[in-house]
Amino acid sequence: MALLETHALGLRAGQRLLIDRLDWKVAHGEFWCVLGRNGAGKSSLLQVVSGLRAADSGEVSIAGQALAGLPPLELARLRGLMPQQFADSFSCPVLDAVAIGRTPWRLGPGWDDADDIKRVEEALAAVGMQAHKEADLLQLSGGERQRVALAALLVQDPALMLFDEPTAHQDIAQQWLLMRLMQRLSADHAVVASCHDLNLAARFATHVLLLGDGYHRVGSVRQVMTADVLGEAYGCRLVERGGGFFVEG
Repeated sequence: MALLETHALGLRAGQRLLIDRLDWKVAHGEFWCVLGRNGAGKSSLLQVVSGLRAADSGEVSIAGQALAGLPPLELARLRGLMPQQFADSFSCPVLDAVAIGRTPWRLGPGWDDADDIKRVEEALAAVGMQAHKEADLLQLSGGERQRVALAALLVQDPALMLFDEPTAHQDIAQQWLLMRLMQRLSADHAVVASCHDLNLAARFATHVLLLGDGYHRVGSVRQVMTADVLGEAYGCRLVERGGGFFVEG
């Protein structure tokens, strides 16, 4: 059974059609990259399937249940979203910010126990932020703040992990590290990430959802990621060379 499923999903931005009748299934063990040019609807789609925004038409289900009918606690255990942007309003140590991700799994009035702290420190180590655990959240760079959000998603540990542009603001080494981490996570979770880098998607993902101008293509990396198909969606001429995609001309 698919963990995430959409049926005839439709999404608009004003009068502009972004996604039309999307039938999509995401299962455990899969790492999906959502691709498409700016404004294609990648972030909006992730907001819809996480429950933060209503679709204009169609249905979304998680673990066989209608998204709209899931109780908040169950939903928090089933899916988590790492957003693209953050608006932090007050100072907070990094460790405490990540520990908030454990909230769906705490029982009764208890707060951070030894197991919670262990999970938080392991998550910070996994994203290369353990040395910053006492740092002020407001003093981090954009890339560091993004990795803190990723650590919070790791300790939340939902079955379905959604990432909106996780490699944005990251240097090339961190991009590689984060993509490898998401690839490993897909062994035990279903992972979906919006992405602008075609070559990172081709290297690490198992499946691709490509959003074009009012249309979409769904399938394995091999099925979807060809120079002709990608070039049509991005409105440019692409060539595949040495295992990577490059703009020609």
